[in-house]
Amino acid sequence: MDVSTFTRHFPRLYHLTFASNLPSIREHGLLSAQALADLYSFSSEETAAVLKQRRRCIQQLHGITLRDQHAAQESKMKSCLVGITVPEWITLLNSKIFFFVSKEKAEVLARSYAAYDNLLLDVDTAALLSTHGEHASLCRINSGSFLYNPRPRGRASFIPLHAYSYKNKRDTPAELSIDKTIPNVLQMSSIAL
Repeated sequence: MDVSTFTRHFPRLYHLTFASNLPSIREHGLLSAQALADLYSFSSEETAAVLKQRRRCIQQLHGITLRDQHAAQESKMKSCLVGITVPEWITLLNSKIFFFVSKEKAEVLARSYAAYDNLLLDVDTAALLSTHGEHASLCRINSGSFLYNPRPRGRASFIPLHAYSYKNKRDTPAELSIDKTIPNVLQMSSIAL
């Protein structure tokens, strides 16, 4: 799918984070967990706990609040992953910045974190992809969720935007991911707290 077609179908994208991360986003832009670890020089113990294994609880490191990965259950991951180990999958997920293509799905996630101050970035798709389109991938499923009846997944689940086939609404991706820091994300977003 080309950028203009994707933008026509999905003019807005949605990224949920904690409101406490806004100062870092203002200073450094939107970063993956891996990029945050690099920026803040996480220790080897912090890197292992945050990037290579499932985060069982919300973690605060170096002034950044990282969401837990409660929907990534190890037993289900082992049965669903194709050609990739659980630590490799967790590492892969932590190298990406994720966006919902549906505001409703972002709001569902926000409700599950209602006890926290959330920040929902409502991002202009055309602006994001004009500078980061070559780093964009689409996934047909929520790649980090293994609840209920999880579908098989592996590296090939992340399809480059230009290679994604979209014929009708049944082909709607669950998420878009970017494999690069987005320094100017606030210039292309509106913010809801």
